[in-house]
Amino acid sequence: MKSHLPVTLTLLSAPEDRRGDGEIIEEWARGLEWVRWLLGSVRARTEHLLVNGSGWQGFTSGVFRNKIAPMLEQAWAAAQAGDLDALLAADAELSNRLSPEEREHSRNAGAILLKSTQKARYQGLLGRYRDQLNAGRGEGHFAIVWAAVGCLFHLSLAIVIAEYLRLEWDISTRQNPKRSEPNFGRLTREVLLINPKPLHIL
Repeated sequence: MKSHLPVTLTLLSAPEDRRGDGEIIEEWARGLEWVRWLLGSVRARTEHLLVNGSGWQGFTSGVFRNKIAPMLEQAWAAAQAGDLDALLAADAELSNRLSPEEREHSRNAGAILLKSTQKARYQGLLGRYRDQLNAGRGEGHFAIVWAAVGCLFHLSLAIVIAEYLRLEWDISTRQNPKRSEPNFGRLTREVLLINPKPLHIL
């Protein structure tokens, strides 16, 4: 039984605010250093996630938009609802969508995030999902684990998507100190607009 329900704040620009949703998400996400800390073990111990030879643009418009984002959204919704079966179904479907090499990278990163969060208190659905993975009943893909972890820490879907993209960028460009970051807020907005929904920021 859930002990409480998180209170949500819908992020909307004021009428006089000329910024778009993407800019608002990006500005709000800058204050989430603790989320980057949460993903620090994955960032430090993962040489390659899913950005491949097609580069960043190819990844965001291809692998991420077509394979990862839909399953990330489904997993987040399942975690919000406390629906373990739906979370496992998203995990299985993501396996079907990824190539063998992508599956390996995704599972490795998922295992790192699971290990780094294993001592978190009151894990709820994440703990039950972890038990299923330990019993060999799931794959533990990073996007699915991250969605469940994000819900455990009351992160909105917009922030879960933005920080997933930021992690992929950080890992894929770590050898380039002069990199210029993309606008993660704009990219997140584009993903959310594929299936329009309110942006709930916790």
